[in-house]
Amino acid sequence: MSEARQQYIPVSRAKVKSEIFQFLELEGHSNSELKQISTLLEALWHHSSHSGLEKMKELYEDMDPDQIGVPVLLGKDEFLKTFTEMLHDGNWEEISDDELQVALEGEDVFPISLDVRFDELETMYLYKLGKVIIEDKRKKWFGLVQESVEIYAYDRVIQIIEFKDERWYQENKKMKYYQGDSGQGLHIRLFKNIPTLDVETIFPNTSPSMRNLDKIKIFAPLIGGLATILSKYGPLLLGADAGDTDSSVVIGLLTALGTYMLKTYLSYQKTRENYQTQVSKDMYFKGQANNAAAINMVVDLSEEQEVKEALLAYAFILVEDNHSEESLDERIESWLENKFGYDIDFEVDDALGKLEDLRLLSRDKNGKLSVVGTSEALSILDDRWDKIYDY
Repeated sequence: MSEARQQYIPVSRAKVKSEIFQFLELEGHSNSELKQISTLLEALWHHSSHSGLEKMKELYEDMDPDQIGVPVLLGKDEFLKTFTEMLHDGNWEEISDDELQVALEGEDVFPISLDVRFDELETMYLYKLGKVIIEDKRKKWFGLVQESVEIYAYDRVIQIIEFKDERWYQENKKMKYYQGDSGQGLHIRLFKNIPTLDVETIFPNTSPSMRNLDKIKIFAPLIGGLATILSKYGPLLLGADAGDTDSSVVIGLLTALGTYMLKTYLSYQKTRENYQTQVSKDMYFKGQANNAAAINMVVDLSEEQEVKEALLAYAFILVEDNHSEESLDERIESWLENKFGYDIDFEVDDALGKLEDLRLLSRDKNGKLSVVGTSEALSILDDRWDKIYDY
């Protein structure tokens, strides 16, 4: 079963606008008025999103871990309903249990296994927004050679978690994992460029463990050394007659065993430290926002998506003036792939619905699409903006 194509356009609004304006110039159209249309569209959607943002901030205020005081989660259900609805409207998709299980069983960037203690979580949601391909450097041939590899990653991931209370940790004898005051409240974390096979690295309650392959690499020298020593000095170790064996041989044997054990232990500790440092460093650079700040960024990303969709639909209908809904959908998807390299399932019905709501689009009886000219569009949008606060 093939994976559904993403609807989110993982390219900034500024880059999409720049390419659209160049497209108009190549087709012999002035883009000065389209730039003004874009500015008005951004202002209108920003205003329409503002009331929703304020409502979510008000609902979240009492459960925000960053507040002064003890978080209270009495309004959690209402907030989660409102917030997840907004995520779905912004083309966020929930990371499925199957996707999470694949991440737990595999690794991409980090050669480490992380056991997530899911039983400690009272609430847990994970959402993804788009997929991108990122490049990573891998060492081979004992670190002498570096090669570039391509890794599939989620463009954005948002995590919503709530830890269980102190009594649960006491009853389950897990107080060593109790988060204390810092674990109270409803935690929201926004990350970028998270490899699809390393999603577990964003959880704060994990127990790192070595992969079986790495355990073999570490303990193989010890096992090999022991096998060699036992084959040569086995009788001596089992209490057989030492014969001409000097006591220095016994000392040498014990020293060799001790050296192997120390080398194995230090190798394990160094490997574990390197893994933890790498994970911490990566999460530092991939973390984008926490709690109330994450809500603001999610709303901003949603606004960007809305403007990109509306502007793309308007520009292509304006310039080419021969599209049905189906042909427009195919044209924009092809253009996005040619310009940015992403196979996008463009939400043409949503984009056209926005233009119709703004009175910029019409359809004839045969389904042909047309939009008003740029001058008229500016007048319509300016009038709509002026009437927002028509007291």
